[in-house]
Amino acid sequence: FHVIHETINPISRAYVTKNFEFLNQILLPKPTDPITFVYHFSPTLNEILAPHYYNDDKTHTLRVFAEEHASNFLDALEENLDRNPLGSKEILSKFKHTFIIRNPEKSIKSFYKAANSTYKAWNKACVPNSKRYDIFFPEKVWLKESRILYNLTKNITGKDIVLVDADDLVREPEKIFRKYCKMVNIEFKKEMLEWKEERLKIWDLKLSGPDIDYLWHKNVMQSTRFNKSINGEEEIEYPQHVYDLIAKSKPHYDYLFQYRIKI
Repeated sequence: FHVIHETINPISRAYVTKNFEFLNQILLPKPTDPITFVYHFSPTLNEILAPHYYNDDKTHTLRVFAEEHASNFLDALEENLDRNPLGSKEILSKFKHTFIIRNPEKSIKSFYKAANSTYKAWNKACVPNSKRYDIFFPEKVWLKESRILYNLTKNITGKDIVLVDADDLVREPEKIFRKYCKMVNIEFKKEMLEWKEERLKIWDLKLSGPDIDYLWHKNVMQSTRFNKSINGEEEIEYPQHVYDLIAKSKPHYDYLFQYRIKI
């Protein structure tokens, strides 16, 4: 697989912040590109659709796996929605869409912990306020945007959308992966269930101050398989707004949960 991480994030941030300096630097598509409409998303989509090869061996074509947050996709899509080809049947039908969801009771608390540990690390490192920003914002963890995007892709493409629940994946990884692979038409391999302990460069976020990479991803970096629980984690007290966000997220989770892969 050729893996592309958070493909639309820079573009969505430009729309949200109304800072279009980055977008003005995006090159126009070439006539030979699969998608030639003049739009900021064209290079991103063309990177996904372009042929990718294993070690430059053109007899060994790689499939592309592109990951993105639903909130980033919708941030970018909402701008000029009526003429934005990103949300068209022509574009959305070119891809096999899959979703993963997690119980907000777990995901929101986890995100709060990660954000809180970052704030504490900034304080310890005396990072100036001008270099700080709000990390814990709802659209990154609650499932309203995921529900909207799930329904959008399902309604526009007219196809079944593959959806995995994280608890199911951790509890029965082989069964879930076998069914997932069958639904997206790829070969299941046992080695999908294990990996080596590794620190990936893609998680070197280059943010101000302390090692955000380690704060956010240490459990994953130290893992070698799907773990049902992480031992030794210190439980903390959560503020009321965390529980409020969990309550707001639960109906969206319950809605999506009914469409998950069942084993």
